[in-house]
Amino acid sequence: MKSKKVALINLGCPKNLVDAEEILGRVADSGSIICQYPEDAEVLIVNTCGFIDDSKKESIDTILKAARLKEDAQCKKLIVTGCLAQRYPKELQKEVPEIDHVVGLKDFDKLTNLSGSGQKRENAISTQCNDDWRNRIRLTPKHYAYLRISDGCDNNCSYCAIPGIRGRFYSRTIENILEEAHQMASEGVKEINVISQDTTSYGVDLYGKQQLHVLLEKLSKIKGVEWIRILYTHPRHFYPELIHVIGQQDKICKYIDLPIQHINDTILAKMGRGVTHAYIESLIDDLRSHINRLFLRTSVIVGFPGETEDHFAELLEFVKTTRFERLGVFTYSKEESTPAASFKKQVPQKIKEQRLREVMLTQQEIVLKKHKDLIGNAIPVIIDEKNDNNNGWIGRTYGDAPDVDSKVIIQGNHVKAGDIKNMRITGAAGYDLTATSIKNGKRIK
Repeated sequence: MKSKKVALINLGCPKNLVDAEEILGRVADSGSIICQYPEDAEVLIVNTCGFIDDSKKESIDTILKAARLKEDAQCKKLIVTGCLAQRYPKELQKEVPEIDHVVGLKDFDKLTNLSGSGQKRENAISTQCNDDWRNRIRLTPKHYAYLRISDGCDNNCSYCAIPGIRGRFYSRTIENILEEAHQMASEGVKEINVISQDTTSYGVDLYGKQQLHVLLEKLSKIKGVEWIRILYTHPRHFYPELIHVIGQQDKICKYIDLPIQHINDTILAKMGRGVTHAYIESLIDDLRSHINRLFLRTSVIVGFPGETEDHFAELLEFVKTTRFERLGVFTYSKEESTPAASFKKQVPQKIKEQRLREVMLTQQEIVLKKHKDLIGNAIPVIIDEKNDNNNGWIGRTYGDAPDVDSKVIIQGNHVKAGDIKNMRITGAAGYDLTATSIKNGKRIK
């Protein structure tokens, strides 16, 4: 059977990206040819996000654009998968008849037959559950990758649709994760970004207790890996051994992604977060006192049902006083089949957007001040890519995760992608920094 040309369009978070990379591995394993450009493909796969309204809209718009390729290009088949497909399979098929197949998150096996030649390559590695990484085709630059340690979620926050989409929380074994991490290192990965729906709960289902600190210690011993970054932690599930390991292991970036979502006790209770204002404040104090030079990222939700002006004022004041190094803010999205969707006192969209702007303006001032304080200091930076004008490079400090945080604009051409070098911060450009390298300087831990 003739090999088909297949292209994939991916949307959403790094967890979705890992799904996309594993899908591509399966498709290539079936004997198909992977295309970079959708216009060149005979089969087009759209891996959707369906978390909040904005992501759903982006997914629908992308599907409609892909559908037009069936008219204007050589595309013969359109397959939609991912979170939106898992959540609304019948609706998608009905509303967009150009879609040939809708494939849910639990049915990735179907993609091989639907998109490929249906013939497994002779030298392909047989994969089973949790082993899709063996054929995974990474879409990130060579020097960094995302390492998924678990999936699903048992937290059941009242606003979140993820448990209904991704299912119950389950962890991969430490041995399986380490095997993948060793393979990454052998392929030149220097920065591993640890991801999950809730990284801090890692291991509770398999080992009866949290094991993220054990996993991190083992990852730190892998030769070739220089940075390990932890994303998607839950405030309720931090524990002393984990804080100690982050503070003591040199390879673990002093960067914590800690979504607090809100700070008012009434709102936190209605969200089902299982924490209080006092607890969050104490945890942040603990993290900053035990982890030197910590970059703390958070995300908050404004306009949650019942959020009053006083509740919002408390959140805004907390943002001002806590001075997070990095912060993202979202307006509450009313998601069907979640408890919060039926809560009374839904906040008007106009007020949500006004509150979002207030938080962002406050955070902008904080970031600009923190960046100004960095000028003249030396800090390790990983080099990601050439600058657009081919004059210099773009990198990130250890306090910046790929795609979501600030960048460092580096003058000169004396580095290459994947280098981790000390840089002298020379200035700030909006949310980004400018820097020059320090020749023969010692690595800063």
